Amino acid sequence: MSQATAEQDYLPEDHAPDPVISHGDPTPPGKVAIWLFLASEIMFFVALLGSYIVLRAGSPRLFSAHAAALSKPLAATNTVVLIFSSLTMALSVEAAQQGKRGKLLLFLTLTILCALTFMGIKSIEYTDKYFHHTIVAKDGNKFYVYDGHQEERNGKEVTLLGYRMPLGDQPGMNVHLISQQDVATHPNGTDSDALSPDEAKKRPAETFKILLANINTDLNYMPSKNIFYSCYFVLTGVHGLHVLAGLIPLTLLLIQAIRGKMFPPHTEYVGLYWHFVDLVWIFLFPLLYLI
Repeated sequence: MSQATAEQDYLPEDHAPDPVISHGDPTPPGKVAIWLFLASEIMFFVALLGSYIVLRAGSPRLFSAHAAALSKPLAATNTVVLIFSSLTMALSVEAAQQGKRGKLLLFLTLTILCALTFMGIKSIEYTDKYFHHTIVAKDGNKFYVYDGHQEERNGKEVTLLGYRMPLGDQPGMNVHLISQQDVATHPNGTDSDALSPDEAKKRPAETFKILLANINTDLNYMPSKNIFYSCYFVLTGVHGLHVLAGLIPLTLLLIQAIRGKMFPPHTEYVGLYWHFVDLVWIFLFPLLYLI
């Protein structure tokens, strides 16, 4: 019995067989690794999204008022771009598995172009927020709140296209919390004279020239504006970093495909990551722009 066992099993000084190979496990270690990585990413984003939901529940008016300043058309375009990139990524995986180099080159290129388009649109949104200002400045004997887009700035004055209202008629006002909608609906600075939201939308923007020497507070719509923009830039910024990170392996796969080499397993792993990045945006779009 012992002799038969010795003939069939490995010798004591030999290494034990690889449990993955010897047991016929069909799951490659690389796929297990990417799923474990994505599981950690899911927990990371759940924490971020959960924090945003809790903060929004505590200040619903603040979040809804400032979300109105975000561009829904640009965000919707980005959503379509990412959904299309998921399709091209899936087709890239299929082409790699079938050994179709021409299709792989095409679909990887389209996926990369979609990612660059997404980041380009996001940079437009960020630039718009950078030049969107809330300014408290003195004009004559009164202080006014101005809100709008900076058209020009030199060493003497700022040219702003937007709206203004007197500050003195709004006691206890926190400038950080003021939205463009607030200024547009209160041209006279009093609640009794406030315009309805529909009337405010019809109110044309005006051009104001504000002397730098008269400015008391100057805030742009960046993270320091208030908690909403802090959340907005953290969520979209972290997601944008993931898009940029995904561009690196996509580019490497494209370069290898140009050289005539295809890596079906690696293409599939990158595809799983890319679908996750797209899925995160599907949650961010309604939370930030629509609700």
